[in-house]
Amino acid sequence: ETVAEGTRLALRAFSLVVAVDEHGGIGDGRSIPWNVPEDMKFFRDLTTKLRGKNVKPSPAKRNAVVMGRKTWDSIPPKFRPLPGRLNVVLSSTLTTQHLLDGLPDEEKRNLHADSIVAVNGGLEQALRLLASPNYTPSIGTVYCIGGGSVYAEALRPPCVHLLQAIYRTTIRASESSCSVFFRVPESGTEAAAGIEWQRETISEELTSANGNETKYYFEKLIPRNREEEQYLSLVDRIIREGNVKHDRTGVGTLSIFGAQMRSSLRNNRLPLLTTKRVFWRGVCEELLWFLRGETYAKKLSDKGVHIWDDNGSRAFLDSRGLTEYEEMDLGPVYGFQWRHFGAAYTHHDANYDGQGVDQIKAIVETLKTNPDDRRMLFTAWNPSALPRMALPPCHLLAQFYVSNGELSCMLYQRSCDMGLGVPFNIASYALLTILIAKATGLRPGELVHTLGDAHVYSNHVEPCNEQLKRVPRAFPYLVFRREREFLEDYEEG
Repeated sequence: ETVAEGTRLALRAFSLVVAVDEHGGIGDGRSIPWNVPEDMKFFRDLTTKLRGKNVKPSPAKRNAVVMGRKTWDSIPPKFRPLPGRLNVVLSSTLTTQHLLDGLPDEEKRNLHADSIVAVNGGLEQALRLLASPNYTPSIGTVYCIGGGSVYAEALRPPCVHLLQAIYRTTIRASESSCSVFFRVPESGTEAAAGIEWQRETISEELTSANGNETKYYFEKLIPRNREEEQYLSLVDRIIREGNVKHDRTGVGTLSIFGAQMRSSLRNNRLPLLTTKRVFWRGVCEELLWFLRGETYAKKLSDKGVHIWDDNGSRAFLDSRGLTEYEEMDLGPVYGFQWRHFGAAYTHHDANYDGQGVDQIKAIVETLKTNPDDRRMLFTAWNPSALPRMALPPCHLLAQFYVSNGELSCMLYQRSCDMGLGVPFNIASYALLTILIAKATGLRPGELVHTLGDAHVYSNHVEPCNEQLKRVPRAFPYLVFRREREFLEDYEEG
């Protein structure tokens, strides 16, 4: 299935950092009317620190700060560019060379030649640049740092729909001399663009050691994530109203029958739950393993993905009567049915080329030639092969639908472990839909997840109740470092 251009991230997701007085003032267009060194340290640490332990910024991996020309000019020349970050400066007149020429000496110009980029345009153009292949591998988080007109653009479509968080420091200034302001639009107003901002964290009121004992506090605002709230509401409903059921594990569940959740995948938005850790590398490796038609779980465990280890163990296979299988051979499970439906299964390392029905290939070809077809679905539920499987499929059927150039997927899942399995499954089928959209020149649309027996295991009730207390953050966006010719040739990384 040849991968076509079409789903590359259009704009890069970003966060915003701002300091305001109690009236929302940020300055007079030339300077900041207060000196709070603790806020400067917070700004430096936030915008410089990379994800991961002990990862130091370098040209190979660093964050980016996007600012207007006036903000750049307000930085003392000896501190330009802001170190350890890619400095993206918006200007309709200056080029990157002009900005470099403004540095104090030739040594500094040579040292920072790859740390400054001028963009002829606004924030949208900068986010488009940072989403391009030249920058996606090397840029971690993008921060918008002002000034007033850049902040204003950040709060308007299309940029606001990529805004992940607002880090706001409020300074209790003795008197305000500000003529430029930053105010978060109230929810429900036209200016809010359909986004409701809510506070995730807020610090206590602090006192600066600046000699004036200036009071200040930090807060983080995030857009309300109604899609993750669907999941949390369903978990809460199951715990409160679910039927007590017995199951093969002997643990017992609380269960309801029949539910549905919807998640947007537009612009490569990835519904990776934020109120709990989801093993994203495991999601990627398992899905690619499926797409390759693999059934040997040792290939996953060798990569540190152990989600199939128990079901591939000698003891478990023997308990299923699969004594002839090599340990970690799962039989004709998901990937085999996707790529070789109906073929007779013998063992994991047999050659099945040309055997059975390649359902994934058929869907990709139909999407290219007849996208309005109503038969674009695949299934992993093969009744005749169930006795040969280590475990019958839980997520067993997916149907695809095209509208206005967007590809959507409806997943049916018969058995839905809300605490562990479902967050993983949501991310997996979102990734699958995005990959198939890439293969067919379509844009990702929506994932519709239909759940049969949706349950919470009795020993998961307490951790799920803890999860329900958390405020969901904005979903991330999926970035591809390079294009691949075939779906199954993609790699996690």
